[in-house]
Amino acid sequence: MLSQKEYLINTEDRFSLQSIQIDNNGDFISVFHEDSADYHHFGGLIKFDAWFNYSTYTHNIDTADVLLRDVIVTSDNNYLIAGTIGKDNGVYYSNHIIYFLLLDENFNFITENFFPLPELYTNPVVKMLKNTDGRIYVTLERAIPTGALKGVLELSSFAQVVKEMISYNIGGGIMNPFPSHGSGFFLLRGNPVPWAAGGITEVDTNLNFTDHILPYYINGQYYEMGTRGGCKWLNDTTYILISEGSSNTYGNDLYLYKLNNEHEFLTEPFIIGRENINDQSLNRRGIDWTDPEFIYVASWSWPGMNMANTYYAAVINENFEVLGAKSYGGNNNTAVSSMLATGNGSCIMVGSQRDYLAGDEFDWDGYVAFFQPDDIITSANETSNPYDSDYLLYPNPGQDELYIQTARKGVILKMYDQTGKLVLTYKFPNEFRNQIKTLQLKPGLYVCRLTDKDGNTEYKKWIKQ
Repeated sequence: MLSQKEYLINTEDRFSLQSIQIDNNGDFISVFHEDSADYHHFGGLIKFDAWFNYSTYTHNIDTADVLLRDVIVTSDNNYLIAGTIGKDNGVYYSNHIIYFLLLDENFNFITENFFPLPELYTNPVVKMLKNTDGRIYVTLERAIPTGALKGVLELSSFAQVVKEMISYNIGGGIMNPFPSHGSGFFLLRGNPVPWAAGGITEVDTNLNFTDHILPYYINGQYYEMGTRGGCKWLNDTTYILISEGSSNTYGNDLYLYKLNNEHEFLTEPFIIGRENINDQSLNRRGIDWTDPEFIYVASWSWPGMNMANTYYAAVINENFEVLGAKSYGGNNNTAVSSMLATGNGSCIMVGSQRDYLAGDEFDWDGYVAFFQPDDIITSANETSNPYDSDYLLYPNPGQDELYIQTARKGVILKMYDQTGKLVLTYKFPNEFRNQIKTLQLKPGLYVCRLTDKDGNTEYKKWIKQ
């Protein structure tokens, strides 16, 4: 059941919102992708306001599949869209032509342009960036069994390719662009060579690449960055990196790092996510803020056996203190692709939702959600989602130490063994990350009763190996 702040765009096809931007008039713009049961692919734009009054533009080519992937707003308030087109043979992976479409703010057609790739490199991941100096860039990435494509294009504001750098077979990895403070821009690359690491690539105005491989051992602990993630500058010298990742201790969660402008780690990885759920970073933008006292992060997960595919949203501050975290999506398949923090402190998330009980694989609707910080900071006792919690316990299973993260104050932990005997009591010192020594406990299953100063109580299970 949707709340008053969640909206669906009902269609008869499989519909997904890909990325979200705000235009120069304060309206929200999102590019969408839609495909029908006969596997014909098309797309378009939706424009809406804070009350979700919306209008749409659909772009359909009868002779070719179209996958529109990203949109930016030009200085003239035109909408520049990037995607791919290919042969209309029922399989969209034949798309090997990069396609650019330019519309004005009233959805009137201005121009279109085409940039062909060798047919071997089909359906690349396409992402766009408008840098702080006004230059417009497009990044391309596609891994195939025989190699990989890595490419960057610079566009004019009229969707014309003015520079290009296309390379093959030199290492893949999803590339997420983020601005520099001047000319050129940066890429977060998950899995460049060596494959187990992450990296930051500097791209200058001539589209030359300089790679910086990020270490995957920090203070002796192994952390593997995933193929999705994003970066945003906190100030002129520090940026925050978010990535799905895994370690030999924690499993697959969201990892947050602070780095300086030399791409050196300023902090150890901060782990946030749901217990026993593989949290995946968003494809487009998984972290955003307008005020660093309220930083939004989000993830999604593949559906489990019950086909419930929820997403996860958290509010933290610049010190990586968790102010609140909740799961959304209910019993449906809800996948969020992109998020955007707005000037009034709220956040917009877009994606798609499917009622799996309907049994129609193509019955996916567009999904839009508006959140204020308090919607996420609220106590889990006040929500109906069974995945919601105000506490993160890790490692789980663990051994001689248990860490519990929470923003709740005045928390008292009471731990019980399988016979119901109270074996440990601990009062939290009002810090968000708490270390509990468990050396004296025998291996087995324990139930943790956590009660905050307002009387809100949660029960969590923890296993000592």
